[in-house]
Amino acid sequence: MKTLLEDILEGSQDAFRVFYDMTYPDVFRFVKYFLPHKEDYEEVISEVFYIIWKQRATLPSIQNMKAWIYTICRNEAYHYVKKSNHILSIEEMPVELLIDATEVDTEIIEEEMLSVYNQALAELPERCKLIFVMVRDERMKYKDIAETLSITEGTVAQQMNHAIHKIATAVARHYPSLMRKYKKSNNSEKK
Repeated sequence: MKTLLEDILEGSQDAFRVFYDMTYPDVFRFVKYFLPHKEDYEEVISEVFYIIWKQRATLPSIQNMKAWIYTICRNEAYHYVKKSNHILSIEEMPVELLIDATEVDTEIIEEEMLSVYNQALAELPERCKLIFVMVRDERMKYKDIAETLSITEGTVAQQMNHAIHKIATAVARHYPSLMRKYKKSNNSEKK
């Protein structure tokens, strides 16, 4: 990676193309959390890579490339939303829930559980939901999220605990037996 960054620093468009191909999936996934419409993604993604190209002189000195790129993505997405006067609701962010299913009525159960989960997620405060999605979907570390969102790691941990508690409470209201099984398994693991 270091050689690639040095080639980009020298102005190699071929090296930048390789870098683009390597990082595009992550940039795309992250940008889509901020923008509700697919047609908006590409404009922001183009701007993100334009900024990276313009700031290529700083690439070799960046300690955490992923967090740096995510910060650019976040800033450009917010700038785009502000410029387009579109009010972004956190409910517009795509979130998927994967559930293992083995029974005949599983599709109905999955849809029902997904609906409960999505409703609980939609009721979270925006920053709390974003942090939850970054941890769960993006598999980002608390430190990287803190750096990306300009908050402390303690705030990330607190927001994750809040999100998990709120979602678990919502699920417990609809599936009390499921939550009893969860609590039993957690208690037996602690012993």
